Amino acid sequence: MNILVVDAVSEVRRKLIKYLQLEEKFHYVFETQTVKEAQRIMGTIRIDVIIFDIQLPDKSGLDLMMLRHKLVYKPVTIVCSNYGWPQYLNAYDNLSVDYFFDKSTELLELKLFIKNLVDKSDDYSSVFSHNHNFN
Repeated sequence: MNILVVDAVSEVRRKLIKYLQLEEKFHYVFETQTVKEAQRIMGTIRIDVIIFDIQLPDKSGLDLMMLRHKLVYKPVTIVCSNYGWPQYLNAYDNLSVDYFFDKSTELLELKLFIKNLVDKSDDYSSVFSHNHNFN
């Protein structure tokens, strides 16, 4: 399984990857700070899970949902953001975001969710820890 982490701040991405133990759970961990680069990665590599923030330097992270709808495969989409206000939650729902976790209060829940997701995956058979930063 491959995961893509999209957040504007490299320090946040790295801490999230470390805290969630992504390199231990996924074959490949890709990370970037922009929607444009995330779209390029998603267009060339099968990504099984995307964790992304809303506020990114070039566009809204929600723009990734437009590409997701065009892909043959449908990666699990997880918004990890501080933007949990009702208007954002409605937007997440309207764009078919799979899951939302509040970055400031729900990281433990996200960690447990990722563990369960990986444990339930049928094609997860071995771990090859590789981190790819496209910045």
